[in-house]
Amino acid sequence: MSAIRTADAVAERAARSLTLAGRVQGIGVRPAIARLAAACCVAGFVTNRRDGVEITVEGRPDRVEQFVQRLPFNLPSAARVDSIRIEEIFPSGCLDFSIVAGDVTGPLQTQVPRDVVVCRECLDEIAEPDDRRHNYAFTSCTNCGPRFSIVKSMPYERADTGMAGFQFCQACRAEYTSPGDRRFHAQTNACPECGPHVWCRDREGRTVAHRDGAVAAAIDAILSSRIVAVRGGGGYQLVCDATSAAAVSQLRDRKRRVTKPLAVMVEDLPAAERLADVCAASRRALAGPENTIVLMPARPAGGLAAAVHPGLDLVGLMLPTTPLHWLLVHGCGRPLVVTSGNREGEPLATEIADAEEQLAGIADLWLHHNRPIAHALDDSVVRVIAGRTVTLRLARGLAPLSLDLPSGKAAVALGGHQKSAIAIANGAQAILAPHVGDLDMVRSRERFVDQVTQLAGLYGTGPGHWIHDLHPDYFTTRWAREQPGSCLGVQHHHAHVAAAMLEHGWLDREVLGVAFDGTGFGPDGTIWGGEFLIATASAFRRVAHLRPFRVPGGEAAIREPWRVAVSLIHQAVGERGLYRLPPELIGARAQHIVKLLDNDSFSPRTTSAGRLFDGVAALILNIDRADFEGAPAMLLEAAADASEVGSYEFPIVAGNPCEIDWRPMVRQLLADLAGDVPRGTMAMRFHRGLAGAVAAVCRRFGSDPVVLTGGVFQNRILTELIADLLASSGQPVGLPGVIPPNDGGLAAGQLAIALAFETQKGGVL
Repeated sequence: MSAIRTADAVAERAARSLTLAGRVQGIGVRPAIARLAAACCVAGFVTNRRDGVEITVEGRPDRVEQFVQRLPFNLPSAARVDSIRIEEIFPSGCLDFSIVAGDVTGPLQTQVPRDVVVCRECLDEIAEPDDRRHNYAFTSCTNCGPRFSIVKSMPYERADTGMAGFQFCQACRAEYTSPGDRRFHAQTNACPECGPHVWCRDREGRTVAHRDGAVAAAIDAILSSRIVAVRGGGGYQLVCDATSAAAVSQLRDRKRRVTKPLAVMVEDLPAAERLADVCAASRRALAGPENTIVLMPARPAGGLAAAVHPGLDLVGLMLPTTPLHWLLVHGCGRPLVVTSGNREGEPLATEIADAEEQLAGIADLWLHHNRPIAHALDDSVVRVIAGRTVTLRLARGLAPLSLDLPSGKAAVALGGHQKSAIAIANGAQAILAPHVGDLDMVRSRERFVDQVTQLAGLYGTGPGHWIHDLHPDYFTTRWAREQPGSCLGVQHHHAHVAAAMLEHGWLDREVLGVAFDGTGFGPDGTIWGGEFLIATASAFRRVAHLRPFRVPGGEAAIREPWRVAVSLIHQAVGERGLYRLPPELIGARAQHIVKLLDNDSFSPRTTSAGRLFDGVAALILNIDRADFEGAPAMLLEAAADASEVGSYEFPIVAGNPCEIDWRPMVRQLLADLAGDVPRGTMAMRFHRGLAGAVAAVCRRFGSDPVVLTGGVFQNRILTELIADLLASSGQPVGLPGVIPPNDGGLAAGQLAIALAFETQKGGVL
């Protein structure tokens, strides 16, 4: 690309070397810099490196200075430059400006680019019958398309991605080399002639259609209430008609997903607004380049099958992720269920043969493509709480998430057991990796180990230093202790609090962390989960908690929340209280459970706020069985009547630590049940009472800012009530945000604690 001519070569020349650090690869930064160089008439080159983007420019001093001054204002909007290092160098005498491939070894310092939703310009081309990319399912440009899901190594170059095997045709090569084209140096550029393609196979293993015909066959299947396994950017998804009760019911039966809500894809924002109440923050999340699933209040008459989100007032909506998704939803002309391509509890299928095996008996048709997937990626899930977008699942579009942590020894934090995700520090940067999932199944554990290996290689973490949860039975704990290198165990709720401190930039101060979740191993050998911790990045002390109670049957109580209800009633009013309950909820089973309550082995003690929600939900809503953890709490939140201003009592019992006593609440709740008080009223009284107790404890430590963390604070009602109560006292409150408050953010907190511990202990993990 010519930028300077012979007339300038005789003039006095200046030269600069610039290095941009941050989110600067895979989003069109080099093409933008090349265009700026042409506009400023300077020569040199730009290249991707493991520490960012390196630029060398030379030419007349005034033109070089103009380039340097204009550079920050001529980068793509998706770029985030953390620093620019500028050095004066000796001119080499080059006459052109070029984009060159990078080749640098060592720990990765720059950010790995995230997948970006298909842009409007590419969709317009797909929709235009006369365009050469009409109906092409892999259309992309420098502004959109797959990134992390296809990256094999960095710096970001086509040869090191899943696009390496697709050679440009003449037309795509012309676009790639034309500075005026939006596909100038677009590493994912392709077309029907030279790029990836789709085909579909039926349940008998027969290939029934290719390319446009395959998409048409998938659309016909969906409109016939059949289920299609679609290979998306980061793995397979199960797709069906979201308005068809038969299709949704069939999907649930085959996938063994009894009641857990299903995500719905719609073509555009107006379609989303027909199905949900879309606030301004939700609209920004829906339309953003991250392309997340957004949980929003559902419209009762939206037209979705009732089984999409049974019993819940929320629906998870998303816009098309890729051109292939747009072709499907546009071709069907209706909302589509788009859920993970797996059996419940297993990891996302990514490879063609594995998908046909794993999804046999679920899918009626498979829509495959031949672009390799380097990293499995589920869809991210967010929810707006107190005006903030809160991440519930960190995955495509949001991960890898850069963490603002000091450089230190290379280490890998392994998270917990549920909602597993790892965090990595390589001495140059730190990131929170995408969601893997629960680690109960062998395949999930294999996927977890694969991710650790892949990302350690991608980021160059070097020798193993492992950070894990204190729970001795977690797979991550056992695996860490089997690996070469050093290990550090971190208490579960301290890690939650540290993740929230990291979210708000408070790692350098003391906070009061309110950590409410389902399960966490306490240093005293009991199950914690309703904790108030005075914490720094390296230490904590427990200053308050929920009054302990027994969990009959241990983990069995997660699936059968009536067990917790029996325990709460027995402790609050004695065995006589059990006879006030509907026989269909408790019945003769209660007597068997009562006999277990004094047995530490069969009924462990807990302070878990999550289990408290389960027990209360079982009482108010007559819930006998929960199909997934957190389901009772979600149903209780959905049932709450916001107009109710009353609250149940949760007195604070003085002590060291002090306790929130839930027994008066249970007694009042039993009286309301006997008096046929509406369920919505009781649900809201519980939320208001618990929020008031949390705020009362926080005010006792008014000199410290508060952070709310743990899976319970995915509950919008509880979180907003506490935030409102503390706002009046002026106490700073850190609410959940981009780092998931659930166990998906645990590894970020573990890593923050390990690095702080390393600093204080002289560099020893």
